[in-house]
Amino acid sequence: MGRKRGFDVQDALDAALETFWEHGFDTTSMQSLCRAMGLQPGSAYVAFGSKRDLFVAAVRRYAETVSAEAVALINGAPTGLGGIRAYFAHLVDAMVDGRRRWGCLITNSLVEFAERDPELAGMVRVHLANLQTSFAAALARARTEGDLRPGVGHEAAALLVAVVQGMNVMAKSRPGRQALQAVADAALAGLVPSRTAD
Repeated sequence: MGRKRGFDVQDALDAALETFWEHGFDTTSMQSLCRAMGLQPGSAYVAFGSKRDLFVAAVRRYAETVSAEAVALINGAPTGLGGIRAYFAHLVDAMVDGRRRWGCLITNSLVEFAERDPELAGMVRVHLANLQTSFAAALARARTEGDLRPGVGHEAAALLVAVVQGMNVMAKSRPGRQALQAVADAALAGLVPSRTAD
């Protein structure tokens, strides 16, 4: 019978996630990860494998928790446009007062690994495709609900994903609520007739 671990794996993974999120992969040492997780290096390697393995697990954890919570706002709203508005309101709040002040781990990972780690870059692209699918579904609902300006449809989902990624990059420089909200407002104003833009 194997020896029981003396730590909570999910808690340790969450601590690693936070460390990677704030500092990125390259500038985060295994020693700093072990300190954050409260583990000796041997225990960390046994539980998670290499630093890259731990990073992959952290990206998965991020997608299943932080990102899933945000995307649920799009899918769970009573109206399509309401879901998109709820997502962007949450995004701005998290960038100003929450953990997204470091940007988005998914966006940061795409920038860091796009050229040198196809597997990780592929994971990130799948996540972004899922976000785009949720936006497209919300836009299709908004179209049938009569909330979109003429000519705007589910195809605008790609633009919304691009806006989100731009805001994630902006967040790392701490531009403040007003600047972030202005970007979100402009994106939303481009979707709706002027009578419902406010």
